[in-house]
Amino acid sequence: MGLGRWSEAVRERAKAALHRPSPYGPDLDVTSFEPGLSAGEPEPELVSQTGLDLERAKREAMYVQVDQALVKYFSKVPGVEVKCLERLLEEEPDVAKEYLWRLLDPATDKYTAIAALKGAGGYFVRVKRGAKVEVPVQACMFIRSSSLQAPHNLVIVEEGAEATIHIGCLTMPEAAALHAAMSEIYVERGARLKMIMVHAWNAVTHVRPRTVIKVEEGGELLSYYMNLSKVKSLQTYPLVKLAPGARAYIASIILGRGGAEIDVGTKVELEDASAEIVSRVLARDSSRVYARALLSGPSGQGHIECSGLMLSDEARIVMYPELDAKGPRARLTHEASIGKLSEEEINYLISKGFSREEAEGILVRGFMNVELSFLPERLQKYVSSVLDVMKKMATM
Repeated sequence: MGLGRWSEAVRERAKAALHRPSPYGPDLDVTSFEPGLSAGEPEPELVSQTGLDLERAKREAMYVQVDQALVKYFSKVPGVEVKCLERLLEEEPDVAKEYLWRLLDPATDKYTAIAALKGAGGYFVRVKRGAKVEVPVQACMFIRSSSLQAPHNLVIVEEGAEATIHIGCLTMPEAAALHAAMSEIYVERGARLKMIMVHAWNAVTHVRPRTVIKVEEGGELLSYYMNLSKVKSLQTYPLVKLAPGARAYIASIILGRGGAEIDVGTKVELEDASAEIVSRVLARDSSRVYARALLSGPSGQGHIECSGLMLSDEARIVMYPELDAKGPRARLTHEASIGKLSEEEINYLISKGFSREEAEGILVRGFMNVELSFLPERLQKYVSSVLDVMKKMATM
């Protein structure tokens, strides 16, 4: 099938789902959002909130998109290729047809559908076989106008390769937009991928990313996701498929602020593999946060750890840890808890000379801690700096 016929087949499937709602999160009329094509580079002071260092990335590897307009992309790192999606379609149509819309179905819901019909841009990152890459590929998705941003991202980490991708997604304060990024990620046999994604939206933006990650035999995925914004609504439920001998560690730190409605989670399918899902949820103001986690498979080992911290009498946290053992060799466990800051611990810190505000900040920062030893020192600093920003936003 030629590229034209393949593209038309994708569009036809998408058209059938243009009004199909997601089973989770508030519904939206996606047809009311039109693609935006703002010019210029993203504002550096806003981008820095996500931990990205675009000045340093100019010497390494980066992808930058504003609304649906490509700003720049390149790689100066041996073994790492970075392109925009349109260039991939033009230069390597067989690769595009082999990998795009294979893990994701354009007819899944209205968000996959609108991305297939009106989306543009997105990064293609390919890490060559056996390459061991220490510096991160940095990708920035910036929204400047009240519009639709629907990039399609494709990552291929070839056999035995190792790489890190750091993604920052954010909007200007006044932009009422819909972000519906599609991401398909392939971690081949014995490869290792570390991902850091930070969302910094605004109080009038809706966010509906869709992600599927396939990890082949002996591969490894380390994923860190952080939301620190007053987003209008956020709904995402990534799927990770683990082949025998594969491993995944997936950590999410979610801060609900203002009147945000947030429904996030991760589903992992495993067979003779291992997975750990860790989530930290903080809810303040009148936010609503629904945290989901599902481990499913006939065999293998997995654990879910969900913790929620209530920072307001008006906020709400609901947790859905689920285990689906499809055979006797599945060893799956979970623990979940929701609470508030301990007055006893606050008073103890005050007795040591801290103010109440400082004491609360220390406890919130401690609550957000997740395992970072998997990351190189430079990336541990990235994550720690973002967590410090989240602490301030949680307690201000």
